[in-house]
Amino acid sequence: MHYTGPTYRPPYEANSLLLQVTSGCSHNACTFCSMYRDVPFEASPIEEIEEDLRYVAQGFAPFNRVFLVNGDAFCLSADRLAEIAELIHLYLPHIESIGGYASINNVLSKSEDELRMLAGLGYADFNIGLESGLDDVLAYMNKGYTLAQAREALSRLNAAGMPFNLNIITAAAGKGRTVEHAEANAAIVNEANPTLIFVSPLHVDPGARLEQLVAEGDFEECTLGDYIDEEIEFLKRLEVSDCVFFGLHVSNPVRASGILPRDKDYLINELKLGREYYPKWRLQSVPAKGAEGRMVN
Repeated sequence: MHYTGPTYRPPYEANSLLLQVTSGCSHNACTFCSMYRDVPFEASPIEEIEEDLRYVAQGFAPFNRVFLVNGDAFCLSADRLAEIAELIHLYLPHIESIGGYASINNVLSKSEDELRMLAGLGYADFNIGLESGLDDVLAYMNKGYTLAQAREALSRLNAAGMPFNLNIITAAAGKGRTVEHAEANAAIVNEANPTLIFVSPLHVDPGARLEQLVAEGDFEECTLGDYIDEEIEFLKRLEVSDCVFFGLHVSNPVRASGILPRDKDYLINELKLGREYYPKWRLQSVPAKGAEGRMVN
């Protein structure tokens, strides 16, 4: 199998086949991220993708889902994604769905008709890095799109019948803005009604621009207690249906997961109980950061 540089996937894609279709990230400029800083972006040759699929098909392949890597595989054109899907179904006819990482701009680059066509080929539940429901936070984190553009992209996915997951980064607005950020995040998530919400606190990648901004005093990080408090406030305001709430990332100080709206009270209670577990000095501290999210080297 071909893998270039570090390869990442969400925890809940542990049983998916990781198929590389791009190297690096087409944006690769988020203020908080250095995951692909040293990996030039490149689309994989179709011959290489077919070679990997042929290799998997020759052995025992207990997969019912393919997760396309790397950073934002959905940046590829609709035609190239359709070609990849056809190869996947040719070599692995038992595959039920195809996902990967996607950005808002990846979605905006495709028409509603193209999205509908891709949904018909099995594309579903792409992990979309929305991150924040505040325009100034999106700009500060250099996401490359506005809140209005995010709304348009998510509306387009819903209209095309392509389910999706949303990433929300708690504490991304910084110290003193946890309630404001929770309210804004819940507002756009409620509007979008995703299949899954992946929530984790802001972590400053070593070498990322945000690391320098923190050192210079331009950005004040939230404390561990703030992380938990914002997640609780976010949950309180969520009004979604048949949606997985996934807070089991290694960076979550209190890990909790469930189905909304059924488990809403349970999740809030778990976070409150988890908060009580920590001593006061830990709640007032800023947690150490590392390479959260890395699954394959």
